[in-house]
Amino acid sequence: MARFPDEYKQRTSLAFQKRILELIDEQNCSKKNFALLVKVNKEVITRATVYAIIPSVRSLIKIADSLDLSFPYLLGETDENIFYKTDNPTTFHIRIEELRKERKTKYSIIAAKMSFQKNSFYEWLRTKSIPCLEYLEEIAKYFSISIDYLLGRTDERKN
Repeated sequence: MARFPDEYKQRTSLAFQKRILELIDEQNCSKKNFALLVKVNKEVITRATVYAIIPSVRSLIKIADSLDLSFPYLLGETDENIFYKTDNPTTFHIRIEELRKERKTKYSIIAAKMSFQKNSFYEWLRTKSIPCLEYLEEIAKYFSISIDYLLGRTDERKN
């Protein structure tokens, strides 16, 4: 069952590394204190700042939620942090089901256009797990929505 792409090991990004360093500087704190502030393990921040390693989606959500940041801004894909946090957060699992019903389609049809297996959706729903960032990007692109919307962090469909 492919929760992660075959080539997935550790995704790195110099833009993400730069953004994390900027955020730490803006908070005027140490890496350790920044990790406490954003509720992730200190090692997550160390790997991001030293090796440019993008952490798991769950860690990214914690960082973004703690600082009210959009995913594209946190990942260093944009310098504009336009993010409207929802008053009623939901989950990936609820949001993906809403999107599927809205399109009046089946997961197998959606998955046929993706790089992962059709049973991936059922596995994510069954285990309440979240796909890796690459798969989230594919799904968001398919539905023409933002990752933040897909994850239930905002009600704004686009960033």
